Amino acid sequence: MEKRNTGGFMEERNTGGFMEERISGRFEKARVKHLGVHKKSPLALAAVYNGDFELWNTATMTMIKSASIGEVPIRAGEFLEERESFVLGSDDGMVRVFCTDTFEIKEKVQAHKDFIRKIAVHPTLPYIATCSDDGSIKIWDYSKDLSPVRSLEGHTHFVMSAEFSPKDSKILISCSLDTTVRIWNIETGKSVAVLKGALTGLNAVAYIGEKYIVSGGDDGKVSVWDASTEALITSVPAHTGPVTSIATTAAGFLTAGEDGIVREWTKKRFRPETAVPARLQRLWCVGQTQSKDIVAGGDEGLCFIKKAQTTSLFSFKVQGEEARIIFTEDTTIKQVKTSNPQAQKSVTTLSYLPDRLEVSDSGRYLAVETDGTVYIYTILGFLLQLTVPGHSLIWTGPEDFLIVHGTDIVQYTEFEVDRKVVVSYPDQSRAPVKSIQKVSQTSPNTEPQVLVQTQSSASCIIDRQGRVLFALEEEAIGAHMHRDTCIAIYKDRVDVLTRTQTLNQYRCKVSSWCAKNSTVFIHGGGKVSYFVVPDAPSESAPIIPMAMDQLSSTGVVLGVTDRLWYIDNGKLGCFPIDWEFAAFQGSVVSGVLPKGIPPALSKDCVHFLVRMDRLEDALAVSLDQDEKFELLLKLGRLDEAVAISNSEAKYSRLCGLLVERGEILQALECAKKGSSIENEILLSSIVNDTTQLRSASEKAYRQGKLLIALAAAHRSDNTELCKTIFKDSPYEEVFNRAQGLGHSRDP
Repeated sequence: MEKRNTGGFMEERNTGGFMEERISGRFEKARVKHLGVHKKSPLALAAVYNGDFELWNTATMTMIKSASIGEVPIRAGEFLEERESFVLGSDDGMVRVFCTDTFEIKEKVQAHKDFIRKIAVHPTLPYIATCSDDGSIKIWDYSKDLSPVRSLEGHTHFVMSAEFSPKDSKILISCSLDTTVRIWNIETGKSVAVLKGALTGLNAVAYIGEKYIVSGGDDGKVSVWDASTEALITSVPAHTGPVTSIATTAAGFLTAGEDGIVREWTKKRFRPETAVPARLQRLWCVGQTQSKDIVAGGDEGLCFIKKAQTTSLFSFKVQGEEARIIFTEDTTIKQVKTSNPQAQKSVTTLSYLPDRLEVSDSGRYLAVETDGTVYIYTILGFLLQLTVPGHSLIWTGPEDFLIVHGTDIVQYTEFEVDRKVVVSYPDQSRAPVKSIQKVSQTSPNTEPQVLVQTQSSASCIIDRQGRVLFALEEEAIGAHMHRDTCIAIYKDRVDVLTRTQTLNQYRCKVSSWCAKNSTVFIHGGGKVSYFVVPDAPSESAPIIPMAMDQLSSTGVVLGVTDRLWYIDNGKLGCFPIDWEFAAFQGSVVSGVLPKGIPPALSKDCVHFLVRMDRLEDALAVSLDQDEKFELLLKLGRLDEAVAISNSEAKYSRLCGLLVERGEILQALECAKKGSSIENEILLSSIVNDTTQLRSASEKAYRQGKLLIALAAAHRSDNTELCKTIFKDSPYEEVFNRAQGLGHSRDP
């Protein structure tokens, strides 16, 4: 990431590298409250809280021109594309129209008595709608010098957003902090429907195509209504803070929130598909550019976000010390070896879009799935070997595989149909099979095990004969076997279980995962972490995740050699793994504290032991005196902590802890060596140590703490110090008279 200062704001650009993040440009400036995006040209209009407004080229991420209306916040702005103009709405209630090319002001009107929150542009008529904190929405004809058309009254709180219907030219929707969405007939000025369902104020509303109305509010939820029936379809969590902006896209819509995240949604299912941290603190606006990229504005300026790439399919097979990765880019199949990750080779281009890839364990064959059919090719020469109906193929031998056909599992042996595999539950029940996948195992030479997902949203692990080894109540997305222990991976957690009970559970978001031996790697929430499974797990050995690195939400962890490999937007990369530290963790969670820990690992080992609440072991391993001091405090071994203290700050902390334990004399000794003269004076007074109190009063005087010094001097009968403190002050004569000392000055 390259940074440079450009015309008064800080600019960051992504200049390439092994791993690409989706933020392609970030520009620091005052708070950007709204972004209007041109539909036909690569232009964006930024409305800034300090009164500035800026025209940006979204293709080159450069500012074309800027101007200001003065120190009046601008919260709304949109292009009037047919007039080659743009319109702004500001906190003074004014609407201003400017020429896009010259920035010359064309018209202005006092539209409202309060802040203007949003401006909506009619898709076919020369109308704009302005909504305001005065509770009204006003329709204006911009072909007639912003002449008023209609005022819409009905909301009982600030009107935050509005949008015209893409289907019916007389319909407009709006939302308000009064928690409602209203549908208006702009010809009559009447509210024809009120959509209720939100419990908090609404900040954004939009049409998604012609079928849906979507709103977002202070509760962080997105609500979806049927635009025809006006019925609430669903309300789902979207952001961890208020939803501030909704923008329509070809695929669905975007949302932005005060949590600083941009989320992308599709119309197929109202669930966020991707989440991108914009790195601007709170976000106030978001839009999609002409090139389908994203632009967002927030507290710290604006940023450009590259459009999400199509998720790559991949198959990762370890062969000795390296691995072969076969992956797709649309319909092109490529392969690369981890020993030379830059040397990607194109295998072939398919005539269809694949759904899944699976390389055989021998590395000779590649199964490609699409629309319920599996094509098996030789990797050498890419010759079609076999075509079979079904999906979810997993290899069980050189030319053997299992596949789901209909709702059954079918075994193929030497590329010939062998038999059906019947899933045998202990209670003799059966459930239709939805999909299967191979269970990764610590010992690769053991009999293959299969994770079965059923159509009842449950899952189980079976052997090749169909016997259920582990029954899982929910639908797991993966599983790993370490000895006799199953690690079940779900979208929201990881379970460690035996055949009889679940021992431990770790709540986390899981986007992708992989494992090697006893180490399981988890990717979710923009980061990668790992944990080590004990050889003999128990309820007393919790899962201790360790952070590794960052990986965007579009990335996928592929597999493990001596490093952890991932792919992100078509870019292959890897993270180093400290296997020596992982081995230490494995020993510890299995109940054995290794001896002879290398000094370079000491701090990491201590941190891990502390997280396991094994403080005595952490103390034994620690080589750092400061670290030992903290551990002794946690263990309550204060005498030992006193013995190794080497700073005033440490003695002061010990003083407080010893006081809490009632060991006042020991606390006083620490106070004398600490940084708080107040503690020393207070404790000396408590134990009535006049000599120490007199010494402390002198120390306080040298530190310039005269009132504290005076109190201590008076308490310890240190008259000379009192006289020194009062010298040349209004109290000097009064003090001398009280002490019977006479005048302190010559007559």
